[in-house]
Amino acid sequence: MGIIENFERRLETFVNGAFSKAFKSQLQPVEISAAIKAKMDVSAAVIGKDRILAPNEFRVSLSQPDLLRLNSLGDNLVAEITKQVSSHAKKQRYQLTDALAISLASSSNLAVGQINVSASGSKAEQVANVSWVPAIDIAGKRYLLAKAKTTIGRDISADIQVNDAGLSRTHFAINWDGSSATVEDLGSTNGTTVAGLNVKTQSIGADTVIKAGRTEFIFRVIAKNQGGE
Repeated sequence: MGIIENFERRLETFVNGAFSKAFKSQLQPVEISAAIKAKMDVSAAVIGKDRILAPNEFRVSLSQPDLLRLNSLGDNLVAEITKQVSSHAKKQRYQLTDALAISLASSSNLAVGQINVSASGSKAEQVANVSWVPAIDIAGKRYLLAKAKTTIGRDISADIQVNDAGLSRTHFAINWDGSSATVEDLGSTNGTTVAGLNVKTQSIGADTVIKAGRTEFIFRVIAKNQGGE
């Protein structure tokens, strides 16, 4: 399935009927989505094997006639394009430092049907202005790991307490040195597994699934703007 096939299908009813004539020979909404995705791909900065940083702000320049026709669809169109680009970023495993923001503007230099997409910040600026924060997802809830060593278990003495009788009081720890992480079993009764194997100490990357007790823990590495929330 092509990367824009789902988008085309979702937009089919949206641009049919009253809107179909307006877009008969002008820029199609699906072309905007494809152009933003392409810009995101070429602007992504590879930080490591499991970290790819992509810009989150995109400015789409169109001809005045195209922009007027697009504006006639209201805010739903931009919201739908944003949803599809966000889905693409997730599929490509891109990290964004903030929520995706897409804006449309007119340009006197563009003819009907032409489009230009610009992304905020160069690759060097993206890398310079980001910090990487470790986190762990547990049952849909995310915990940012603020310490060099964060313990997890069923007891209140653990940094992160999980209500799971299969866990030891302090079952395992996530160690973070500022750029890489390890999972460390803390002498638990039932063990800690990564990729189905019991581990004592194991290096882990982003999106690693750790199993302990009856619970799955997903280790994340989150991109954040320096000094941002």
